[in-house]
Amino acid sequence: NLFKKNKVEILTANCISPDWTTIWRQCNREGFYPKFATVAKALLFPSALEALGNNIGHGLTTEVWWSRYHPYKSSLTGESPMVLCDAWEKETKRQWSPPIGFKHGGYEIVFDVLKRAQTLEKNALRDAIEKTNLDTIMGPIKFNEKHYCETPLVGGQWVKGKKWPYELELTYSGNFPEIKPTAEMIFPLPKTG
Repeated sequence: NLFKKNKVEILTANCISPDWTTIWRQCNREGFYPKFATVAKALLFPSALEALGNNIGHGLTTEVWWSRYHPYKSSLTGESPMVLCDAWEKETKRQWSPPIGFKHGGYEIVFDVLKRAQTLEKNALRDAIEKTNLDTIMGPIKFNEKHYCETPLVGGQWVKGKKWPYELELTYSGNFPEIKPTAEMIFPLPKTG
């Protein structure tokens, strides 16, 4: 009611899925419809959208740190994210989600480090990790002088799907023009209550 009273138009959150489900259901029940709602963490998995029920997840936005649409390929298999996601869906009968790419990419890094270190001795492994410079399914991996590597982060929006109840479309690529948007952003959010 406070959001409605103050005519809030933008809602952002970083919470776990059960908390977001409670918040968003109550917003809809009370007739609070912001023009824009973007949520980190809670909207990572398609099941979080399905848990909302009543199609009230259509148009919610989130950060996307990996998707089936990213233009990279695996250093292990040569597969694209699209091929990996299609195989995942066929094998598991479940929808892809961003952690799939990072799990696969982690294996790529481990394999590359072990191949270059040629030993399990901890100093050699540390040195090999530090010198990692590898193109992976999640993008280029090269650690900086502070010992971390940034990977691409783009914006996405959940929409009613064709194959799955909700599907994640890329709507903003920002500093990563190689990652092409797959849809125009729906704005303002549709009233779904």
